[in-house]
Amino acid sequence: MTAVIEQNPDLVLNQSADDYWNRYQLTFALYSVSDRAIPSAFDGLKPERPAVYAAAETILAHAASAQVQRESGQAGLFGVDSSEAAPIRLPRDASWTVAQRMAAERDAFGFYFSAHPVDAQKHLLSAHKVRTFAEIAELRIAEGERIGATMAGLVEEARWRTSARGRRYMMATLSDSSGQFTATCFDDEPSEALEAAARNQTCGLLTVELDCRAGDETPRVTVKRFQPFDSLARRTRLEMTIRVASTEVIPIVARELSEARGGNGIVRFIVRLSSGSEAVVVAGRDFTLDGELAARVTRIAGEGNVELTAQEPPKLALVG
Repeated sequence: MTAVIEQNPDLVLNQSADDYWNRYQLTFALYSVSDRAIPSAFDGLKPERPAVYAAAETILAHAASAQVQRESGQAGLFGVDSSEAAPIRLPRDASWTVAQRMAAERDAFGFYFSAHPVDAQKHLLSAHKVRTFAEIAELRIAEGERIGATMAGLVEEARWRTSARGRRYMMATLSDSSGQFTATCFDDEPSEALEAAARNQTCGLLTVELDCRAGDETPRVTVKRFQPFDSLARRTRLEMTIRVASTEVIPIVARELSEARGGNGIVRFIVRLSSGSEAVVVAGRDFTLDGELAARVTRIAGEGNVELTAQEPPKLALVG
């Protein structure tokens, strides 16, 4: 498809979506809508990839009719040069959550393209000072030394093994945004948690022990505790800070937040005033906050204007 774009530079820049699906071969249309992760080259035609995917059957029918008319030499409603062609109407409310988009990319490419599922919980990663596997791999651990660390990962596979001494243990394959890695687990409780996470393809926080043997290029990872993100998020008090350049944005964001009541999260707006100073407006302290909601609010407020973090624990003081 990249070669097609290079050979037809006006394909994206100067054609409407209807012109494209009318003029170019049906096989190109089949390619562009059959892949759940619609190739980014077509964003110049229709940037709403979920809408294009949802209308796949309509698009294919439109393209097939146009090809039949073209091959028969007859002009019709879907003729290439016909001004009477009915436009393709994409659904306006089609959208993907962050998780759905990543799942679509995994189905299409075999790997996560724009983000990794672990990244959806950046606020939890920051609060627990999580290290990626790439950072772990850079550590220099002396032979015989053991150090603790906190990691996070998607549990892709978990299988039981038996050691040469007859001891049963868990071998798990995990991944984070930096790559794939393996880990072992010898304790029953975290092993069962990893096994359940593998069945559901879920992410979690890993309390691990690292060590190296002679000849090892990277530290060996042994899991001591596994906490699924879902349960961890329910126990973590979060706060969302939203920067807005105008108060006109606040009602739009408020509508998005209206369905997120019932939790213990705080939402604050930071509004820039005409004087140049900033005002802080607390929207509430009873929101259910997560990375998905933060992503939706970001689409309204703009990149870099939404921050989701864990609330700092209250500071206790002795009263004498």
